[in-house]
Amino acid sequence: MPKLAEVDKIDKRLSKEYINFLLEERKSKEARNWYEKLCKFSEILGIEPPSSLKENLEKNIAFSSLNATPKGVFSASIIVFLVFTLFSLTFVLFLKSTTIMILLLILPIAAFYYIYTYPAFNAHVLKVQTGDEAIKIILYMIIYLKLNPTFEGAIIYASGHTKGPLSDDIKKALWDLQTGKHKTIEEALSVYIPKWVIWNEDFVRALSLLYGVLIEPTEEGRENILKKSLDFLLTNTHNKMKSYVENISGSITILHIMGILLPVMGLIMFPLISMFLQDSVNPAVMAVGYIIVLPILLYFFIIRILMKRPSAFMVPDVSKHPDLPKKGKFYLYLGKNKYELPVLPVVLIVGLLISYYGFNHFTMLYSELRGASIDLKEDILKKEASINIENVASSISITLGLGIPVYLYFYLNSFQKIKIRNDIKNIESEFQIGLFSLGNYLSEGYPIEKAVEKSLDEYEKLGMSKRPMYAFFQKLLKNIQNTGMTFKKAIFDKTLGVITFFPSVLIEEIMNVLSSASEKSSIVLGKVAKTIGEYMENLNSIEAKIRELLEDVRSGLRMQGGFVIPLVCAIVAALGIFILNTLVIISCEIKKMEQAFGFSLFEGGDLINNLIGSFSKVMPMTVLQVIVGVYTIEIVIIISILLNGIENGFDPVSRDYLIAETLIKAIIIYTLGLIICLFVFNNMLVSLTQGGQIFTCTV
Repeated sequence: MPKLAEVDKIDKRLSKEYINFLLEERKSKEARNWYEKLCKFSEILGIEPPSSLKENLEKNIAFSSLNATPKGVFSASIIVFLVFTLFSLTFVLFLKSTTIMILLLILPIAAFYYIYTYPAFNAHVLKVQTGDEAIKIILYMIIYLKLNPTFEGAIIYASGHTKGPLSDDIKKALWDLQTGKHKTIEEALSVYIPKWVIWNEDFVRALSLLYGVLIEPTEEGRENILKKSLDFLLTNTHNKMKSYVENISGSITILHIMGILLPVMGLIMFPLISMFLQDSVNPAVMAVGYIIVLPILLYFFIIRILMKRPSAFMVPDVSKHPDLPKKGKFYLYLGKNKYELPVLPVVLIVGLLISYYGFNHFTMLYSELRGASIDLKEDILKKEASINIENVASSISITLGLGIPVYLYFYLNSFQKIKIRNDIKNIESEFQIGLFSLGNYLSEGYPIEKAVEKSLDEYEKLGMSKRPMYAFFQKLLKNIQNTGMTFKKAIFDKTLGVITFFPSVLIEEIMNVLSSASEKSSIVLGKVAKTIGEYMENLNSIEAKIRELLEDVRSGLRMQGGFVIPLVCAIVAALGIFILNTLVIISCEIKKMEQAFGFSLFEGGDLINNLIGSFSKVMPMTVLQVIVGVYTIEIVIIISILLNGIENGFDPVSRDYLIAETLIKAIIIYTLGLIICLFVFNNMLVSLTQGGQIFTCTV
């Protein structure tokens, strides 16, 4: 942002609009995010893309609104490719695993592809997001044209109440008009029409329909044009979003099956691989793949899918509520006193206390294995594979030491905000009904005070006096009657205004429009209220359609995140110990048979070492349980992010609360499932040894 001294240098005789334009232009030339900064820095190399790629890059950059150049994008892609190649080769020199070498060599290509295709992806996301902005621009233009039938004024009014790429272009067109570059607003807007056609053709058609208002002589004809333009855009947007959701549901289903279900099923093979294929597949590499590589890839693809979703969802904004705790803090109530505590220290203390036993156990295990002989390592690993309270407690301690703090972090950050968020969401969902009711009475000619009073009577007759919209109207009427406030002041007064008690950005925008219309007449205000109500109704119908189309995916994710995946992972964590102990028992029995008959069935050792190579190289079963437990926590969090994105969009409050809610269920099911499975498997093993000890013989 420019400093105040720089602003003071601007000629004071210039208009406020021109000063704002200069500041915005100067800001737009700065690199706004990491990608633009990377491209700007990379331009130093000056690597020009091939002519066949340059044209495509220019198009994608133009329609993505990125402050970058084809040279910068291509240079950044090359730099990232070289950096990751150097990074990969460095690790390949020190690693002998073929699997990890392939992964590391793929990494530079993936990084190059991500940087190079970012403008194309951003252009696609922008195209989707302009759908919601286009509806709002047309809506605000219609509202203004109902009050003041001037097209230029409607454009100015709409651009002042909306944000996004379309609004930015409109503001630039208005500036070109004011500086004399163009003679009419139609001529100024026509410069951007080719660009808008690619973004949203229906917006351009709706805008063309509104031009007819300028030449229509009758009031009824103008009303029909205004209604037709909004209906046209809403209908086509609804159809586009319906088609888009059908496509995106397929992508989510594929990601769900390939990225979540199959890896969880593959996890069943983890104990077998760690035992029988220890020379071919490094269990440590597989562990890194499951708890680091796979979650990162899943998160990356999930965020990309969610960024492309239709923007019909209205995310409640809780930031203006007076009872909202600060970011990273929560309120602790002790009697009548309220204390604001930081979340992170509480979480870290709980995590350290829970995981202390596990850390102590694994620290001692590492020190015992380090430098130990092969025979001693085998004895230690056999002890780790036995089913006893010490081993179970150590693995669960680490899992809970990570899971419980993560749960607390998300829960403490959201449990007090979620109530505020739900209250705002409830009143926003009811607001369209209240607007229709208020609009009907205003259209009949009732003054604003009487219309609000009649709306309250209607709510009481229908037995809806406990609804948040009733409280909204009641507070509004009280301000008008008892304090003599105007409609505008009754809503926006800093101390008594209704909006202070219902801090919703959506409601604030709507009431801003209504307060402007209230200066005309009750009939005009009624028409505006019903127009906004119709707009909200259409948005709600789009949201309902999205939920309906994705219902199967949502229910599947909810079931798997809260029950199926933690239960499967618990079985897998216990299965490794069961398989290894079964092999040990069989090996012991064969050893007894060899001693009885006086000959050896296996050359160079016993059964277990012939099967798995060397017992001393087997991953400790308690470590395997920890890996599976950590993976369970990660995958549940990722599923919760995807589920929240489908249901609520990019709503951080509902996301944190859903993660906490799903994670605590998963932790309970995983812990109980692991304990029950170990108990069942232990009884089976004891029955195999006919009541004897499992490790009674030397193998």
